[in-house]
Parts: sequence; C-alpha cells; structure tokens
Amino acid sequence: MKPSHSLLIIAVLLVLTACSSSPSSSPSGSSQTMPTTAVTQPTADQPAVDPNAPKQGGTLIFGTPQEPAILNTLLTTSSIEDAVTSLFVEGLVQVNDKGEYVPVLAEELPTVSEDGLVVTWKLRKGVRFSNGLEFTCEDVKFTMEGALSDLSQVSTSGYSSIETLECPDPYTVVATFSEVYAPYLRLFAYIVPHDAGPLDQMETWAYNQKPWGTGPFVLEEWVAGDHLTFVRNPYYREEGKPYLDKVIIRVLPSREVGIQLLGTGEIHALWDITEADLATIEQSAGQNVTYKATVTGENELLVLNFGNNDGSAPADPATNPHPILYDLRVRQAIQYAINKQMIADTLLYGKVKPGSTVLPAGPFACPQPASEYNPERAKALLEEAGWQVGADGIREKDGMRLSLKINSTSGNLLREQTEQVLAEMLKQVGIELTIENMPSDVFFAGGESDGIRDTGKFDIILYTTGPGLDPDSHLFSNYSSARIPTAENDWAGANFSRYINPDVDAWIDEAAIVMDQDVRKELYCKVATQINQDLPRIFLYERLSITAHRQEFHNLTISPSFVDFAWAAQDWWLDQ
Repeated sequence: MKPSHSLLIIAVLLVLTACSSSPSSSPSGSSQTMPTTAVTQPTADQPAVDPNAPKQGGTLIFGTPQEPAILNTLLTTSSIEDAVTSLFVEGLVQVNDKGEYVPVLAEELPTVSEDGLVVTWKLRKGVRFSNGLEFTCEDVKFTMEGALSDLSQVSTSGYSSIETLECPDPYTVVATFSEVYAPYLRLFAYIVPHDAGPLDQMETWAYNQKPWGTGPFVLEEWVAGDHLTFVRNPYYREEGKPYLDKVIIRVLPSREVGIQLLGTGEIHALWDITEADLATIEQSAGQNVTYKATVTGENELLVLNFGNNDGSAPADPATNPHPILYDLRVRQAIQYAINKQMIADTLLYGKVKPGSTVLPAGPFACPQPASEYNPERAKALLEEAGWQVGADGIREKDGMRLSLKINSTSGNLLREQTEQVLAEMLKQVGIELTIENMPSDVFFAGGESDGIRDTGKFDIILYTTGPGLDPDSHLFSNYSSARIPTAENDWAGANFSRYINPDVDAWIDEAAIVMDQDVRKELYCKVATQINQDLPRIFLYERLSITAHRQEFHNLTISPSFVDFAWAAQDWWLDQ
C-alpha cells in the first residue's frame, strides 16, 4: 500500500533539514497497457465480428475539478478552457500525438517562398461549421484580425508580423510577412468563425458562452457549476463520426471526488490527474480504471513578482519594486531553501523529474543544471541582503517581516500539499509563507478589475505552464518585456513577474526570424540559462499530462504539446 498524502507531508516536514534524497525515476510517456479482449470465433452461419471495432452511440462523461469561464479561444486564459474548446475548435495545422505538425483544416502543410516571407495554405473544401456556414479563407482572416484586436488575450507573436493576408479564392490563404517568422506552423492553431461578432464587442459576444466550430462536437447546454453538454456536430466532415452521441463535461468539487466517481463508473474519464494520484489509479486497475500519460515540457512553477504587489502594475518594476522579491539574493535564497528532489520523491512518488529549465522537452529542449538544495547558503544570502532573524524565527529588515503570500487554484490537493511543504521549507531559513488559494476562474481572471496575475496583486503564484512544441510564443509571452501586462497594452501578455532583461528580449526576437533550427535552439538555450540566473520563476518539477479513464472508453489520445484532452475526439467510442 502507498502512504496517504497527509502522512507524506508529515514525513516531509520531519526531514526538511536533510540535504539529499533518493533520485527519482524519469516520467514515462507511455500509456498503461489495456487488457486484450478475446475475439469470439464465428459459427458457420454467423459472420465474424470484431469486438474492438468502434461502436456508434453513447454518452461519455468527462470529469474535471475546474470549470471554464469562457469558450472564445481569443479570450481563454486557463488550461480547462483550452481543453474544453478542443472539442469543437480546430486549426489549419495542429500537433498530433507524436508531436508532429499535421494538416487539419488545411489540405496539407503550408508552402513557403524562398525568401521565407510568403506562406500559403490550401484549405479543405466542403468543411462546415456546426451552424451550417462553410469554412473559408474569410474565417482565417477574421481569426488573425481577432488575435490582433485590442481585446484579445492571445499572443500576437507571428500574427503581428503578417503584413497582408489575402484570399485569392475562398480556399487559399496567402500571408505575406514583414520579416521571417520561423515558427509559422504554430499560427492558426484555432479558427474563430467570421460571424462570431464585431471585434470591438468581443467581450460581450454570445459566442463566448454558446460557440460553434468545425470540430466533431457542438455545445448544447451549459449549466454553470455543474456541467457542459456537447452533442454531435451535424455538419462534421468525416462520415459516420463522431461515434459518440454526446460528451458531458461534469464539473466536480475536487480531483479526489473524481477518482471515486471513476471507480464507481459514474464518470468515464477524469481530466488532469496529477502524478501524485497515479498510485491510487494503479490500485484501481482491477476496477476497470487505467490512465494515459505523456511528457509535455510543462513545469509546475513559482512565479515571483518583481513589482510591488499593490496592484499598480508597473511596466518597469524598478519604478515600484517589490520590497522583498526584487532583490536577486532573496530569490536565490528561496530556491536554495527548496528541496525539489524531496517534493518529487515524496509527494509525487518519484514519477517526475525536479524542475531545472524552462525548456525541458521537445526539439528545442535545453537541459540546465539542477538547482542546489542548500539551506545554509540560503541563510547566508538573506543575511547579506540585510534580513536578520526575529524573535519568532522569521527574519526582519527595517521593521518589515520577511513574509510572503502564495496563491494558487483551490480544490487541488497536490498544490495545497506542495504549498504546505514549501511553507515549512522556507520557514527553516526564516521566510514566512502564507497560503491563500482561490477558484480557478478567479485565479486565472484577466484585466484590471479582478486579475491578480495581470495587475501584479501577488507575491508568489503557483501553477503549470510550458512552451509546447515550438517555444517562440511561450517565451515571448512569458519572458519578453514587451509582454508585461499593463492598462496601456490592455493587459496583454503573461510576463506576470514583470521581468526585464534586454538580452533575453533580443534572443527571443532573433530566434523568431531565423529559419535555421540549430541557431534557434542555441538562442533559446541562452534564454533558458539567463532565466535560471535571474529567477523570475522557479521550476519545481516537470509535469506529465495524465488522463485517467475506464477501460470501456476507447481511443483516448493525448497530444504531447497540448493541455487538451480532445485530440481526435471524433474517434472516441464506448462499449455499450
């Protein structure tokens, strides 16, 4: 039997001063093997029937401890929103389960001119949205205009380099770039229909809550806090698909409740299982429960705020610096105080690697040396920065306690346990860490009114993110000074640390216009090295993308570069 999580936390707290722990095993990208169903031999008057052939019909229930706030891909900001929209949204080119770019709404991968400035897509003919309108070049053009609009929350990387986008006919898209944009294949990974609404009214579109797309399913009903029901897209282009009649996304109070419902058969699958849950899932294998997992390149990480946490959202944190975290020595001390190996081994059963780099996997992987666990070095750095131990063991400086708040999503037991362990680790070196979590739709909210990340109303936040197959968009959005969210840029960008390094800006910009992939990788590795020196973020451990499911649910496939669960949802089927 595996120890319970509460016992694990106690064990962690008892050995926090230990300087080493056993190495963890590497995560597996393979799925758990499913049992083979015996084939019944036909009689003389009975034709052979393949029991593994897909069956038509049925309602699949997918559980999730999170709920989307919006379903317009131009405005989505959370993983659950990306996951749910993947049931009905498609792109010109997407990434398959092998991490390869493949055409979807395009007939083939796009062609590129010799100078790299003109990219041409040929579109599939006869594709219709679920409202019956034909998909054409006009929708591609509208998607680009939407991405570049003032209200959009998506990265403009690549789209902003398109000088003109022309439609010589309804099924041809010709984009002329002002400069070479090397990761052009990542563009138009989603298409927003041109009749979604006026771009200057995007935030009030009916489409945001009742969308339509070219994918296999269409939203029929959304009962907030309870479920979303998707039914077959009557105009889906593949005859006889999707196999399922309905997919219900059931909103659950927690992942732990989801595991119980999975075991009883009340749900067929559970999205976003954590590595710490695998022991429980493995014990449930006899109850027809299994899982699929793949390495994604994502990290569970800490975002450290360089600007003041008063909500002033400075474009340059030096004008209003965080009174504690703007000092590099404090950030270094926090990392030295964290025993990442212990977290990986104890809370996650050694299923993951400790985090060490912004680019841990994929064709642009840049391995970095693992950070050292050294509490004594942490204490020395804090002393050097002027933080002296107070009467209660928490350090003080100029009348200020060395106290920080950490925020994350509520209802996530692993994150809550991680925060508790982090708080105890930091306490050992004189740093107080208080925990204040919130629902995912509040935590991921954007804009001035209620977005703690955009406005910088935080000290430290804990969540998961990663670069995908091509790191251009992620690095630009998360680490470029041009993507610090402010009122002036309508809160666009994910550089929540308010991190500024001119060299990092230059390397990211240069990599976007170099077609030589080896040169691009070299530039991205410079970025990865510099991030580890400046520490706008601390990488705790590398994440797996894991979905648990009952064995009567077939053809679940996970793409390694997406957080969504709905890759090839048209091929899902259930034993009836």
